[in-house]
Amino acid sequence: MALVKRGLTGQFFRAKVIPKDIWAETEDPKYTGVEEVKDRWHFVERLFPKLRIPQPPQNYSTTGWKAPAETVPNEPYFIERTRNHMLPVYESRVYKDRVLVTQVRKIQGDIWVFEQDLKNYLHEKLGEEVESHVNEMCCFVNVKGRYVNEIKEWLYNKGF
Repeated sequence: MALVKRGLTGQFFRAKVIPKDIWAETEDPKYTGVEEVKDRWHFVERLFPKLRIPQPPQNYSTTGWKAPAETVPNEPYFIERTRNHMLPVYESRVYKDRVLVTQVRKIQGDIWVFEQDLKNYLHEKLGEEVESHVNEMCCFVNVKGRYVNEIKEWLYNKGF
């Protein structure tokens, strides 16, 4: 005996016969069976997302990407690459899309020394002072202005 819930009333009653499996192959001919095909799994594997990022080129690419130096730069800070082997330098708009900001993320170590070195480099290159903001908890530095290419070139030259 099995308890079965009745339609709209929500009352339970005891069924006298437990129904047969409705998915059995012999019950309904309109359902097809399953066939296992050997040696064709590679067609299915192509559809799966990549579980790891492939290794980047060893030197540089035509897009301007450069590989990190073989040795870690001797600085009190370190800029970690993203999982796609790119430098974490981004441009965005803040304050209701009124101000352009360049953001450097994934800074490890002494973030204040990094900010001072970056400001000194941009001051030498541009000939003007730049405004910056350090977020020590989230490990990023915001620089007011559009300086993505300059900062990336500086980080590439340092070996990051």
